[in-house]
Order: sequence, then structure tokens, then C-alpha cells
Amino acid sequence: MGDQKGVSIFDFGKTGNKFWQPCDKSVLDTQSFLVEQEFLTAGKLMVKPIFIVLGLEYIYKVTVDSLKCAPLATMHLSIIDPGADHIVQLNSDEQQFGFKLTYQTKSLDIFLSDKLLYDQWKQHFKRFCLLENFHDAFLVSKLIGKGSFAKVYLATRKENNQQYAIKAFSKSFMQQQHKGIESLLNEMQVMRRLNHQNVVKLHEVHETANSVYFVVDIVSGGELLQRVRETGFLPAETLQKLAYNLLSALNHLHQYQIAHRDLKPENLLLRSIENNHDIILADFGLAAKLTDENILFKRCGTPGFVAPEILEYVEGQQFYDEKCDVFSAGVILYLLITGGQPFNGKDQKAILKANKDCQIDFEDSLFKSAPIQMQDLIRSMLQKKPSYRLSSSECLRHPYFKELVKQSQIQQDKYQNNLQDYNQQFKNNVRQGSIDISLEQRQPAFTGNLNSIESISCVSNGSFAKLEMKAPSVVGASKFSQYSSRLNRLGSRDISDIPTTQLQKTESKKHIDLHRIAIQNSHRKQIIDQFEDQPVYQENSEVSDMVRLYNSTRQIRIPENLSQFSQSNKQASTPTNKNS
Repeated sequence: MGDQKGVSIFDFGKTGNKFWQPCDKSVLDTQSFLVEQEFLTAGKLMVKPIFIVLGLEYIYKVTVDSLKCAPLATMHLSIIDPGADHIVQLNSDEQQFGFKLTYQTKSLDIFLSDKLLYDQWKQHFKRFCLLENFHDAFLVSKLIGKGSFAKVYLATRKENNQQYAIKAFSKSFMQQQHKGIESLLNEMQVMRRLNHQNVVKLHEVHETANSVYFVVDIVSGGELLQRVRETGFLPAETLQKLAYNLLSALNHLHQYQIAHRDLKPENLLLRSIENNHDIILADFGLAAKLTDENILFKRCGTPGFVAPEILEYVEGQQFYDEKCDVFSAGVILYLLITGGQPFNGKDQKAILKANKDCQIDFEDSLFKSAPIQMQDLIRSMLQKKPSYRLSSSECLRHPYFKELVKQSQIQQDKYQNNLQDYNQQFKNNVRQGSIDISLEQRQPAFTGNLNSIESISCVSNGSFAKLEMKAPSVVGASKFSQYSSRLNRLGSRDISDIPTTQLQKTESKKHIDLHRIAIQNSHRKQIIDQFEDQPVYQENSEVSDMVRLYNSTRQIRIPENLSQFSQSNKQASTPTNKNS
């Protein structure tokens, strides 16, 4: 973090007077994800309950008559040790697990006694907030990649020995770039919204004094284009699966109204060496949330792959849409079929002109040798006018993928049949008395739409903790009014509405017991004085041969004279310094 505790580079120098800010009560009705919980917090002279609702971008404090919020993106999260001498912990009859949330130097401490609920909320907070414990949580082993704006390291999470890729940004270097911090914040916010098997997953973001670290999955297969160079042209079946996975990833972005805007072969990685179609879409440095009023770098991308409407965009005109990604994906597929780019030139200016004119040789002999339906799909993707171009969802419904989707549907139908057979067998066992308890009908662990395949992938399903949100109690009522009504009932001691553990906590002693605090503090100090702080071992990074695992080149918006940046680029962050 910065020199002052709680200061983030993403606060842009601002400090707040209060943690919470008032917000419109109707904002809750626009949220697609909300999780609620009653916590304990410290008031001026007592421990009191606080009703918290978590969204994707904001955390909300709900009272009977008001709604307040604070943004999650630039909020710092730290864990309060269960053995700490916090006023809430000292005045509770149960062990309390706490979070410290800090936004623009103002903090909120909240506690739960239910360890399972605490762990679930911890996972949510870690996903949406900035963390501070990178060097305590990870052991960095070597440098594995380098781009124009970041370095990529291999690191191991100490608690479970699981390996991750760490995309490290130097804060000082990013501050020297035009809108560098804004761009980094935008990339972080975009990636946090995405969760698809063909999109690189952002697990955590850590901020230290000198660096910002993105914790992402390791993608061990390398760049797609490098694999093609090694293996030669891809078989028709592989191309079909690859194209479907690419368009499936884009469709996921576009459902959130996010455009990648920098699709090129370098940003398509292969998950492993096992096949050539299980791709991962990476590098969201130029991605844009199309609903934002102030989109960064409106004319950006990579020459030869960028959509014509981006090159033709003039400030004040209607902004282009997510179909710009479909065009770039079409260029990549054309390249994979023919081995050459559709837009050529002796220099960048000539390539950009050909790119803008959009004259494509669809009579190329290699292109004509591709399956007819694939040719038709790519032609539809490479239409110069966006209105004539297919959307990503329309591409997925193209006849080219009909057989592929049919095969996947057969597998899904088989899964559903097996699941129904299992449920029937399970109910029969209950009737026969093989289980001595009464159970409701079990629900499948996967609750998504099994009738629509999203990708052709080799990834096994993972489990995740799910926080349940109660169904609305009043049909047609706003979410705030439902929460307010619930809080009213809590205030009137409606026991049926208060969980037993929460009732115990709210009924426990709330006022500060100064004598109890003094005794406990004295006892804890005697124990602490017996130990000295141990130095933290920090292993030096072993720098290996650099590979272009993550290529963040912003070719259009980088000045032609790059030499002035060469010295600055040497300052790119290295997560091996405990103070970084």
C-alpha cells in the first residue's frame, strides 16, 4: 500500500470523511447478485449488529429507513485474528472471526461467529477487494513472462502449495503511462466480472507499497500461434472446436457488455499440451465496459486485427459495439486457415490502411479449401459494416457448429438421464429405509442451464461455496423494502426470523466491560512478552528465460519512439522484495 495505512493508488489521492456514502434505495433492484448477512460491529459505547448486503461492485449497509454503500474495487481487506483484543471479541461469549475493510483511509470492522459463513464471506471479499498480504501468502520462484506493462512470475500459495501465475505491475511505471492507473483499475474490474472456462481467471488482486499483483491461473500450453508453428496447420475438427471456444468466450464477455478490443493470436493461450483447441483468452488491458460513460482509449487495438469501425471512430459519434471482437476473431480464424494475415503492408501505416479499407482475399486457395460452412462463418464475421456482421451469439448458432452442438447435447442429455436415475434411486432408498432420516429431494450441484453448451473444454468441474439468499418475502416489493421489513421484524424480536446463533450474539453482553478488558489485555500482554518477532524468510526470485506468456502490447496508442520508455520499463515490479 502507500505510505499512509489504507491509502490505495486506485484512490487517486482522495481521502473520505466517512466509510459509507448515501445511495439511492432503488439501486438494489438493478443488482444481479446480492448476498446478505447480519454481522457484529463496534459502536461508540457498545457492540451492535450491522446488516450488510454484498453486490458485485458495492457493499451496502441497510437500516430500516436508509441505504448506504461503499465501492469494493478499491477497498482493502485484512483479516482480524480471532485472538485479537478487539472490543467485539472481548465482549462476546463466542469466538469471533473478523474482517477489516478500508476505503480511502476509513475502516469498518465486522465479525461473525459462524466459521462456515465467515469462510464463505472471506472468499467473496477476496474476489472483489484489494488484499495486502501478498508476500505472506505466496512464495515467488521465477520469472516466466514479460509484456510491455507487466512481468509474469510463477508463485506458490503457501497454505496449500498450489501454483499460480502472478502478473506484476510496477505502480511507479504505470503512473508514468498515459492513464496507466485508470487502465489498470479498468482491467481489474473487467476481469473480476468474468467467469468462463475459456477466459483467464483472476483470483485475487494484491496491492503493496510498490506493486499491484494479479493472481491468475497458470496456462501451461503457451501461445496458440507458437503451437501452430510447431505442429503445422490444424485439422478441420480442431479448428471447429477452437472457433467455438473462442466465440463462446467472446459471448460470455458480450453478455456483460464487455468488449475485449485487443484480440490477436498472442492473446490466445492453450490450457495445456494435451490438445490444440482448449484455448484461454487473456490480456484485458484494453477491454471496455460499453455501459461506462468514459471509456478509455476509444481508438485502440493491434494493426491487422482491429475492426474497421474502431479505426474510423471520431469523437462525438455513436460508439461502436462488441461486434468489433467478432471481426478480430474472424481475422484470427482466417490466419489459422491460410497461414497469413488478410491485411498486409510494408509498414504499420500501410497495414492500418489495408485494415481500414477491409479488402479481404476470400479467393485464396487455402481459404477455399476450408469447409464451406466455415468459409461462410468467417465471411460473416469479417463484414466491414457491423450491421451486416454476425454477433458472437449468432456465430454460435451458425450451421458450422450444428454437429458439434448436437454431439454435446447428446452428452448433456445422458448426464441429465443419469442424474434423474440417481435421484429416483435415491428416493427409493429413502422409502426402503436404507437412510434413517427424512431428506428433501436433492438438487444437482450444477444449477446452470444444461441445455446450452458454452464451450468444448477439457476442464473438470470445480466446487465452490455458495451463500444462500432468502427468497423475496413480498412479491413485487423493492429489495430495499424487503430488507427494511425484515429488519423491522428483527427489531421487534420475531424469533422465527432470527437465526439461533445471531440471537445468541445479539442477546450477549453489548456494553464495554472495562474491568474485563483490562484483565484480558494484561493477561495477553504477559503471553506476548514471552515471544519475539521472528524474521520473515523471503526467497530471492530465480530469473529464467522469459517467454511471451502475457503480451500486453498496446500498439496503436504507444508512441513511435519507444526508447524513452526503455529505462522506465526496467522498473517493472518484482515480487521478491518484502517491502514492495
